[in-house]
Amino acid sequence: MNMKRLAVALLIVLSAASAFALDTTKRGNRIGVLVTRDRYTDRGAEAAMAASIGKYLREELQKAGFDAFLTDVTYDELARNTTSAADYYVEVASSETSGGSPGGVGVGNRDLGVDISVVVAHVAAEVRLYDGRSLELIRRFELQQSKKAIAPTSISIGGSGIWGWFSIPITEVVQFRRAAHGIAKDAATQLAEYRQAD
Repeated sequence: MNMKRLAVALLIVLSAASAFALDTTKRGNRIGVLVTRDRYTDRGAEAAMAASIGKYLREELQKAGFDAFLTDVTYDELARNTTSAADYYVEVASSETSGGSPGGVGVGNRDLGVDISVVVAHVAAEVRLYDGRSLELIRRFELQQSKKAIAPTSISIGGSGIWGWFSIPITEVVQFRRAAHGIAKDAATQLAEYRQAD
């Protein structure tokens, strides 16, 4: 009689274990953020912007509840190495930046002056989502953000026949960072929406 009960108990335990086993048809939420490919790294500002977007993207994905991490490898390096540590990979495949100042005004006197300008920064990026197992391209997102602000862009100092002028580039850099962060937020939102629909 005890053997029958043991057999029934074992059957129930095995059935329960198989019912709660990992469902391999569903993916997890681990996302690796890839480094921008080498062919874009010789473009200075664009490469730096792509790297910034990648860092911001990891932060935004983590805020959205994903287990996101920076991989320190490119897509090509990952494809050569068959080991995969993520359910998805995301790559900022390219980025373009443009900016400037469409207008401004100078204020001051003959000894000291400040230029106050409208500073505009535009960032466009292509973000790609890959399957973590097959590394096949799943989705491609074309995103863009523009940010503008009114800020001091240069200072001039003069007196006794000598006059000097220097720019304040940090105001433009801040707008580019805001635009890059906006791209990362948009990408994280679209990735989260795709993941929910998947």
